[in-house]
Amino acid sequence: MKIVCDEYNKEKELLLKKILIHSNPLEKLQLHFRKNEIYLLNNNYTESVEIHIDYKSDSFVHKNNERLKNKQDIFWKIFSQKNSRILDCTGGFGREGFLLDSMGHRVTMIEYSPIIAMMLKNALMRSKNKSINFFFGNAYDYMKHCIQKFDYIYLDFMFEKSKRKSLSSKNDETLKLISFQDNNKNKVIQMAQKISNKKVIVKEPYNSISNLLKPNHIIKTKLLDYKIYLSSDG
Repeated sequence: MKIVCDEYNKEKELLLKKILIHSNPLEKLQLHFRKNEIYLLNNNYTESVEIHIDYKSDSFVHKNNERLKNKQDIFWKIFSQKNSRILDCTGGFGREGFLLDSMGHRVTMIEYSPIIAMMLKNALMRSKNKSINFFFGNAYDYMKHCIQKFDYIYLDFMFEKSKRKSLSSKNDETLKLISFQDNNKNKVIQMAQKISNKKVIVKEPYNSISNLLKPNHIIKTKLLDYKIYLSSDG
């Protein structure tokens, strides 16, 4: 991966190069540091695609507000307990963690990919959000050593869809390229059940080919399955 850096961010560039020294090269991706913003340029397409995380952009604010409106979004049903403590183990671009925070929950996000973590932390800083707790690291290790419990634990392992189906959005396809995948998803689910007071929620597409543990029940939408696992104490 090529890193394009301005004079204000040289220290971040050096740190990231040390972290990524043993990672697989992603030749058609570029990570750009531009003053206060970090963004990706994906050259895998005919026309290069810029990937930004911007919680103050008009498009993001509109989509977030649409999901909040009239409490009709599926998240109001899944995360029904008000003011819950929620652990988002797969932070990604932070869209759902930010939504949960907007719904009034107390959110902690974890992200294992150093590139995504750096972008996510940068986006939270630019948004001036001070209510979301964010950590860079492995979710399983975090939960294993965690001394507190959460009401809900949310997992989005990135979609393992049938190859006959269409691709996800360019943003999500880029996210998959730089994500660190956990090879034992069921181990993560079982650990999450131990530190959850209520439920573990795993987001998957309806055509998923993953081999996850059988959930206690499933909440379905047109395109997604939310697999619900009760806590070990439940």
